[in-house]
Amino acid sequence: FSIHSRGDYSLFRNRFYSAKYGQDDVSSPVNTLPEMRALVVSIWVFINLVFFGMCGYMYLLWSQYWMYMDRQTETTTSTYDQQIYYYNRGYYPNDINNRSESRPRTKHSTSKENSSFTLVKNSKPRFPNLQPKEFELDTKRYICRRNDSSVDCYSKTSEYKDKIIKELRKVFTDESNILKTGSENPYNVRYGGKRGNYLDKTPKDILCELRETPMNMLKRRDVGSHPVREYIPRRGLFENKRFNSCAIVASAGALRHSNLGSLIDSHDLVLRFNHAPTKGFSRDVGKKTTVRVLNSQVVTKNEFKFLKSDLYKNITLIAWDPSNYSTTIADWLDRPEFDLFPNYIEHRKRDPKSRFYLVEPRSIWELWDFLQGQLAEPAEAKSTVFRLPGSVCYSLVMVCLKWCLRHEKPRLILKGLPRLRILLPHCDFVDIFEYVPSTRVTKRCHYYDPEDNPACTFGVWHPLAAEKLLTYHINSAEDEAVFQTGFVRIEGFRNLNCR
Repeated sequence: FSIHSRGDYSLFRNRFYSAKYGQDDVSSPVNTLPEMRALVVSIWVFINLVFFGMCGYMYLLWSQYWMYMDRQTETTTSTYDQQIYYYNRGYYPNDINNRSESRPRTKHSTSKENSSFTLVKNSKPRFPNLQPKEFELDTKRYICRRNDSSVDCYSKTSEYKDKIIKELRKVFTDESNILKTGSENPYNVRYGGKRGNYLDKTPKDILCELRETPMNMLKRRDVGSHPVREYIPRRGLFENKRFNSCAIVASAGALRHSNLGSLIDSHDLVLRFNHAPTKGFSRDVGKKTTVRVLNSQVVTKNEFKFLKSDLYKNITLIAWDPSNYSTTIADWLDRPEFDLFPNYIEHRKRDPKSRFYLVEPRSIWELWDFLQGQLAEPAEAKSTVFRLPGSVCYSLVMVCLKWCLRHEKPRLILKGLPRLRILLPHCDFVDIFEYVPSTRVTKRCHYYDPEDNPACTFGVWHPLAAEKLLTYHINSAEDEAVFQTGFVRIEGFRNLNCR
């Protein structure tokens, strides 16, 4: 049969469905087509909303990750950042000529080789940091003036103390956020020891625990047949020597215009960091240098002129090179972070009587364990990221972020604690200058460097905030000395009576 018109088609359709469904007036599938279309559109809209919601949520968490990384690594091109850049690549950002000659460094591990090196990431989302900046740098209003009364000075000191401690705790809390819950931490290391709260302990208790934490220099018996063996000094560091007063001079920018040079030089022993100069800065940092603690970059790289500069002559030198948490001395000797051994050997050849020591790499991690043992379990609730534990999206994103953190190189660099631990057995007391920031706190990274970088004060590559909070807790000096003059005082082990 044939259908000649729209009316014939309608009649045919009605008769067909009447015969099929046994009724004249039916709601056929054709009649339900608009409803089906509405359902399909609704499902399509829902799927798109879920998809865009997931994307937005991932963007939010990813933004939080980069905000966290920004707080850890300032992106300004300061000398400090250039040194870190150089440390990772072997050339400075603007040194194009040397890029073809440089090789990425190999990071050794007990599990597998990792030949990756840190890259400058330019794919960060443009997400504003909504956290208010409560702490002021380069402000003079907390400094006590000559015409200030004792009450006014006390008030200024107390107000500044509250602010700086609050800021250090805030930075430390950021280290305990959602990106590092449980056993996660920026060094990809799991701490299995007991945790405690240093605020619940007396300074004496903490110092007794610190005394039990080894800080060893490399000995000949430790290195087997390695070529460096015959150049390691036979005598121990400060063997049979005792000092009444010792000073550790941080390289902080706050030392500039401090007029602390005479006070620093009045100490029996003065320890300085790396290539920090005294010439031209003696009024602020003094002239005396007894010990320099050097990282392997300073010993190795030509621009520091280690074998030529007078900075490293006629003093005691202590060099260290970072290693992985579970590495052995044999692994480290074969694959140091920076190969400092050739220059170490050459320095000892030129001056066989020089006092040049190498830190046993495991000692740095022993101190890290000690530091972890003083800190309460991180409070996960402090995170600024929205938490939806049951969300599939949340779980997937957190897996991604934790993967990113696990693939960050576990480069531990404790700053003040190793130097302090070196001196405490040999000094009646140790004064650390401009380590806990005084009222002269500044964005300036080093007193000899005009570039600004607030990260140097509050911590970037170091667990610095935790170190400073702990150091202030065990300090025996008055707050005026700490926050106005600019030093903390730690009592030595000699007169420490531990149970």
